[in-house]
Amino acid sequence: MPLFVSKNGETFGPHEQEEIAVFLCAGQFSPDDYCWQEGWTEWRPISAVLPDSGAPTAGHSNPAQKDGHIPADIEIIGTLKLPDERAVTCRVEGEIHSPSTVIIPHDVRVKARIKAESAVIFGTVEGDIHVTGRAVLKSSSTLHGDIRAARVLVEEGATFNGKSHVNAKADPPAGKTSAGPTRKKPAGHPA
Repeated sequence: MPLFVSKNGETFGPHEQEEIAVFLCAGQFSPDDYCWQEGWTEWRPISAVLPDSGAPTAGHSNPAQKDGHIPADIEIIGTLKLPDERAVTCRVEGEIHSPSTVIIPHDVRVKARIKAESAVIFGTVEGDIHVTGRAVLKSSSTLHGDIRAARVLVEEGATFNGKSHVNAKADPPAGKTSAGPTRKKPAGHPA
């Protein structure tokens, strides 16, 4: 069942658990933020509700990046191959490949061609993005390159210098991650 998330006095959602995991990796939500769904009498910490979703719990690293985490002060020149959904936290010059979602967090800048199932960009990318599913440029993002995707979402405030090529036949499987958290006050939620 979809969840609503409360962060800094604002309510976001509803979002599926997979979407919330992406937002956690990108730093949009914190494990200490609260979530709620219809039928609950109170808000609960995300870390208590989604312990296996990739959300780091207090004192623990993010399981999705535990073994493959690359510190931000490292620079990779060449091809970075990610085995699953990951947030790229280091500098990359070359290519980034993934069979899943590539997330470029807010303060990260890469000079790379991204080839993946989907991409969510919060930071800066200098290079083309080729995905079979959805490419999302968040309001904080900058892209200097072309996008080739089944769906493209460019939020107001994003900088996009390039061309977009949309091919609806390449839709990703149902149940994959969405563009970003949406603000909405749920009806009937506890105060």
